[in-house]
Amino acid sequence: MAQVSDSLKMLKKIITGLHNICNVTDANVPVWYLNAKVKRMKILHQQKRYISNLFILMILLLPAVLFSQNYNPPFPRTVFQSPYGTSGGAADYFFSRYDLAVHGLRQEQAKAMNDSIRAWNPDILIFGTSRQGVWAGTEPPGMFAYCAAFYKLTSPAQAGDTEIHFQSASDYTWPTRHKYALVGEDDWIKYRSIDENGIYGIPSSGDYGLNSNHAVGDSVKFPHRMSGFGMLHNMTSLAPKVDGKETWRWFIDDRFRRQDFSVYDGVFYDAFRLNFWLDDFEKQAGIDFNYNHISDLDEHGYAQAGLAWVNDRWKEGITPMLEYEHQKFSELHPGKWSIVTLNTGAAEDNYGLDTVEGMLWEGFMRFSTNWESMMNVNRKWDQKMQERGITNFTMIIDYERESRAEWGKNTFNRMRYGLTTALLSGCFYGRTFGDYYYITFYHDEFDTDLGYPSSEPQELPSGAWVRFFTKGAAICNPTGEVITVNASELEGKTGYEGPYYRFRGGQDPDFNNGQLFTSIELYGQKRKRERDNQGDGILLFKEPVTVVADITVGNTFNNDTSPASEPVELAGDWTEVRDTNDPWPDRNPCFSQFEGSPVNGSVIDDGIGYAYAPPGAGLSTATFRPAIGVPGYYEIAEWHGWLDNPASSQTPFKIVVDGDIKMSGVIDQTRNAGNWKKLAIVYFPKGTVSYIQINNKTSGYILADGMRFRYLGDHPDLIPPSAPKHLRIIRP
Repeated sequence: MAQVSDSLKMLKKIITGLHNICNVTDANVPVWYLNAKVKRMKILHQQKRYISNLFILMILLLPAVLFSQNYNPPFPRTVFQSPYGTSGGAADYFFSRYDLAVHGLRQEQAKAMNDSIRAWNPDILIFGTSRQGVWAGTEPPGMFAYCAAFYKLTSPAQAGDTEIHFQSASDYTWPTRHKYALVGEDDWIKYRSIDENGIYGIPSSGDYGLNSNHAVGDSVKFPHRMSGFGMLHNMTSLAPKVDGKETWRWFIDDRFRRQDFSVYDGVFYDAFRLNFWLDDFEKQAGIDFNYNHISDLDEHGYAQAGLAWVNDRWKEGITPMLEYEHQKFSELHPGKWSIVTLNTGAAEDNYGLDTVEGMLWEGFMRFSTNWESMMNVNRKWDQKMQERGITNFTMIIDYERESRAEWGKNTFNRMRYGLTTALLSGCFYGRTFGDYYYITFYHDEFDTDLGYPSSEPQELPSGAWVRFFTKGAAICNPTGEVITVNASELEGKTGYEGPYYRFRGGQDPDFNNGQLFTSIELYGQKRKRERDNQGDGILLFKEPVTVVADITVGNTFNNDTSPASEPVELAGDWTEVRDTNDPWPDRNPCFSQFEGSPVNGSVIDDGIGYAYAPPGAGLSTATFRPAIGVPGYYEIAEWHGWLDNPASSQTPFKIVVDGDIKMSGVIDQTRNAGNWKKLAIVYFPKGTVSYIQINNKTSGYILADGMRFRYLGDHPDLIPPSAPKHLRIIRP
């Protein structure tokens, strides 16, 4: 806020000065100027016109000057994109740690969430999620792309019927992936089963029951189900207009009506297609964009010929749709960048380069062919965005599967493989947990600063690749083999400014040991499919540097506890409470980023928001034990949410360092929910021998929610911190 205030004052001075110059009169100019006025009239006229134009230009640019975000952060560039990540009580805090946050909250919830995220991090960019698909029953029937299967009723159907009977009116059997159908012109139904004679298990009432009477011969057709969210809309020129508009225009207008994009810095489409593949249609009775009950693939040559025709028609609609998306967003944000990004599973190399500002690789190489092809696509994106003079918002969202719930977050080589791939190709990078990317992991490397690229990626004799930056270098091993990279391989490469150092980090201290870089063994492993090969990487720096990301210890292994550390240790009488998916900002601000169970199940229950214990004799304890990789002074802070039972205003705590109690006191857990409360600055040695512990020797209920350990350096801060509030210190 201070920067904004200073900018406003400076701009006010400039604008006032320009205004005075542009309104010169005999009464407000110096005497020496009046004596030369006639002689300099022509020059003054030219100056006034020039300055007036400059003044107008500054007025036009004023919103961008005052309110623009940092569109060009240094590398590494980090992102958290999650369709489920906004459901936890502290989701705003977890999002705020990144350069770019992407979520799908709408209307007032989105505004409240984004205001809270920006309170933590004013420089962050936030994109709003849009879903490409449409939903049966919520959009006009003319919006939908339909399968070529077309049926007609063989008997009347009455409102409230739970089954209908039909016969085929086309050469295509019904699709197997669908549970929705359109009966007549506008009666959407949902069903449980289907065969050659009819549909069964229709609700007897409600939005997806039969709500109208239908005569023999009325049509039954099926919307095309797309991968991801919803049904496929018909964006081609073959679709009938909706309310007098092209379907793509109606779709964008409707989306901007439903979702408030004024609170976002950009748009992100989840589950988007720029092109289709044959297997998108082969199991779904084809695709019928022109509504003639013949599959467009068969009608136009089948296989690749038919697919090419379909993709050409699709492009003709998607291109103006995305252009209109930019226009609508610019109208909400005059003077700011208009950013649209797409998740197509894999970042495709096609007309999107000229149409949007970035793509997303879902699951790193989950949908790619191999590392080389992925890099080739990413480099084209990076170079194209440089030509357009904008930031490349291509993203890599890496992930650990639920099957690796008990150990996946600590496989640091997997993270380094994805991160260095992103660095080599100019992408944003994030690492999450679960097949649906709902929980984020934050690593030491994310807090480093390599500056900006000073070279292109270059292959080394060892098979690794390097890219140099203004403050260091990134090396990636994509070979699928264990290799050794020597410092001598870097010498002579374009951009080399060595020697280089490993940074000194806390999560993987043996690897990030702060030493002068001479050589490194980088992990690699070949798998059956090339895209599943494992790799590794390393970040190097021109100067010695120590980077320790904030260590958080919460109630679960993945949801709220940092890599390398374990969750809280509970002993005694505790009740664990699931986080609740209440609307933002009314939810309990407990230290949690995700409220539900992992979508595909998990050994660890990651939906726990907090734990509480009743008052007692001090036998119920919660021990928060960080894994310290870099010894030094750490600031300890506590986080708690709300509690239905009367919480304690004097929750006892003690800080134990290598067996000795260094400090004790009490925490007021009745106030200031949803924030970090600083407790102390203490020197912690390396390892897990030191901790902070709370207990229930008090008159109210105590909460075990979250603790943060922030590295301050090897030496104590000579400037004393502000006096803590609502805290009473008891020295041993």
